Amino acid sequence: MNKYDKYEDWVKAIKEDNPVVPKVITNDWLKEQLLNRKNYFRNWGFCFEDLTNYIFSDDIDDNIISKVPWSTRTIFPKDHPFHFNDSIYYVDDEIKNLHEQGINGSGVNIAVIDFAFEIIPDELKECIVYHQNCKYDYEVHFHGTTVATQIAGKNLGVTPKANIYFYGTRQKRDNIIIDDYDALCDIYEKNKCGANIKIVNISASRQRENEKFASIVNKLLEQGCYVIDSSLFSEHFTCINKNPNTGKLYYSDWQEATMEDGKYNDKIAIITGGKMTPLVTTEHDYLYCGQATYSWAVPKLSGFFALALQIEPNLTYDEFVDLSIDTAIEKDGIKIFNMEGIVNKLNNKKIK
Repeated sequence: MNKYDKYEDWVKAIKEDNPVVPKVITNDWLKEQLLNRKNYFRNWGFCFEDLTNYIFSDDIDDNIISKVPWSTRTIFPKDHPFHFNDSIYYVDDEIKNLHEQGINGSGVNIAVIDFAFEIIPDELKECIVYHQNCKYDYEVHFHGTTVATQIAGKNLGVTPKANIYFYGTRQKRDNIIIDDYDALCDIYEKNKCGANIKIVNISASRQRENEKFASIVNKLLEQGCYVIDSSLFSEHFTCINKNPNTGKLYYSDWQEATMEDGKYNDKIAIITGGKMTPLVTTEHDYLYCGQATYSWAVPKLSGFFALALQIEPNLTYDEFVDLSIDTAIEKDGIKIFNMEGIVNKLNNKKIK
């Protein structure tokens, strides 16, 4: 099994599946690639490209460009449309304002079970207190660094002062249940010894119907530890992206392709895409993600719950969901998650 533990290995592997870039890049070509699930352009875009001698057509749509991935290692031609402001390197201002008030996840312990990585990026060096990849053969993958960064990255994370216990798993789906279960058992034992891990984030898992998995989840719940995964997330929440230049909200292409009238109306949207995330196998470089999935929004929800627990340590997940529903802000017919509103409600409750 290949271990893509070097940046050069990733370049080679991704280029084998990514499309050949035409010398003149148009709106139509970009839209075609973004909708094509058979290649990696949706995830990697121009990440590994030297585009010095390429041309972008004059009518390139900013709404399309906002969805196209690229990285700090991408070499653009002199004239190109990828002009983003610095907000892509930081959490949104409303979350940054909470951090400045000291609401930053300090003292909250969170476990992350996700695909393995070996090189810890700068974003995560201050928050990871435990890092253990599974004992089986695994491939390094970008997903784990992205998920952990959404929760506790020093610039991009919701809870930059939380403590992260990271458990790396294999990618093969039939093995995930084994790796997840092993990690959950270890978390349970750590809590018995006083670790006080309050949240377990498993973005890439839908294992709740598995009896063995459900059993350890319930045991953790008895310890006051909540396992947040895609299944639990999707009961009340969805994800949405924000154009970093215009602030316009937009659903990802995969959502639009399957959207029915009103499909997401009863869900609270968590803003995810339109930000940078660490570039796998590097310490200092970043990848721009314009279109997020649930697995990127789940960790943000875990981070938001951690902020609430910092204020009210005995808050249950169900109570947190109720607060999310009560405080959501409606914009253009979309219910937007409102962490500031939750903080205000919790603080007002304390004052009373």
